[in-house]
Amino acid sequence: MIWIAYPIKEQIRITDMYSLFEVHYDNGYAFPGESHNFWECVYMIKGGACVSGNERVYNLAQGSIIFHKPLELHKFIVNGRDGADMLIFSFAAEGPLTSFLEEKVFTLSDFQKSIVDSLLLFIREHLKPSADSDYLYQSCLEPFLTCPTYSQMLAAYLHQLMLSLAETGAVSAVSSAPDAVIFRQAISYLNSNIHRQPSVPELARFCNISESGLKRIFDKYAGIGIHKYLMKLKIKTAAELLQQGESVSCVAEKLGFNSQSYFSRAFRRETGVMPSSLK
Repeated sequence: MIWIAYPIKEQIRITDMYSLFEVHYDNGYAFPGESHNFWECVYMIKGGACVSGNERVYNLAQGSIIFHKPLELHKFIVNGRDGADMLIFSFAAEGPLTSFLEEKVFTLSDFQKSIVDSLLLFIREHLKPSADSDYLYQSCLEPFLTCPTYSQMLAAYLHQLMLSLAETGAVSAVSSAPDAVIFRQAISYLNSNIHRQPSVPELARFCNISESGLKRIFDKYAGIGIHKYLMKLKIKTAAELLQQGESVSCVAEKLGFNSQSYFSRAFRRETGVMPSSLK
């Protein structure tokens, strides 16, 4: 008998975990905007929140999960009447499935929820109760140091969830609220003019809104000012260009920086690494 070997076609592989925790936030809590060079996910165990990822705004309800890709600016405001219970985790991953997960929110099926429930049960069984009752959350990565099988089991649950989403995931639509629509228009304009420095009055005129109204919308969905948001967009675009083989000096010029040295300082401030490290 001739045996045929069927290779496993790995679609996604989580290589590192940076954070993993369950947390409850009260209604009205606003998480300030941030971005980093690894993935982050927010799963809504209970309650609701308004979540933004770059220019997209979503209303997350119980059973929803959002994937923030690397360098995506993300923020959320809890709007559930009784607050929100969340599972938040960040990770590095590789494989063709990663591009599918970009810029998406999924509403989980009963089967997919059961995967998360099993994951949460597994995590809770391996955690020691915190002695500090005021501690906001307990890191679920602590067993990495004490249980040799914990990290791979954890990754297995997450791989199963992500593979299931790739097969049958129900993708949620972005918010159609007026402020959310204006926010998308504003970010689209900034991206189209990434090579220069559009002013706040110019952007407000394009969006047909007052400057104060535009600043309020950025504070609501981005948690930072317009100029700082534009800088983050420039750094994100710079990282993409550098990874495509562009030189540091060429990228600095393309994105309208006054000098290569200023660009390098800004890039390091935002990412923690020098632009030359991406070459």
